[in-house]
Amino acid sequence: MTDSDSAAVLAVHNGWLAANVDLIAESMLGFFPAGDGYLQFNLNGSTYRGAQDKARLWRNLKAVGANIISIRDMDEPNVEIFGDVALLTSVGECELVIPNSTGALERSGVRFRNTEFYRRDDGTGAPDWRIWHMHVSEAAAEGALKYVTE
Repeated sequence: MTDSDSAAVLAVHNGWLAANVDLIAESMLGFFPAGDGYLQFNLNGSTYRGAQDKARLWRNLKAVGANIISIRDMDEPNVEIFGDVALLTSVGECELVIPNSTGALERSGVRFRNTEFYRRDDGTGAPDWRIWHMHVSEAAAEGALKYVTE
């Protein structure tokens, strides 16, 4: 692992986080490979294949008034580099505006766990770090019993 590779992966991750705010689909496309190689298991429980598929989600969320107000890592992400692939894990929190069961918009805070798999390949073969797979799930509530009885 080189410091420059780790810094490059963190730059993509931080850029991706920043691109989430206001759900502007075009702002996030450059963090993922060209084509349909990208795969995400999203916090909403759905699977998205390719950055354009995820962009469609963002456009539809905006159409119903949903938004990401803020998003941040709670601690420094962990980055491991293995040649031309990398793994980043992090825990974050975001503030959302989402429709409730009646369709009314509500503000909500969500803590999440995140795993990002990177390749040094932009989808066309150029050696640029991109997120090829991401799995995001809701984190346990702060103060939740991790070991059930303790």
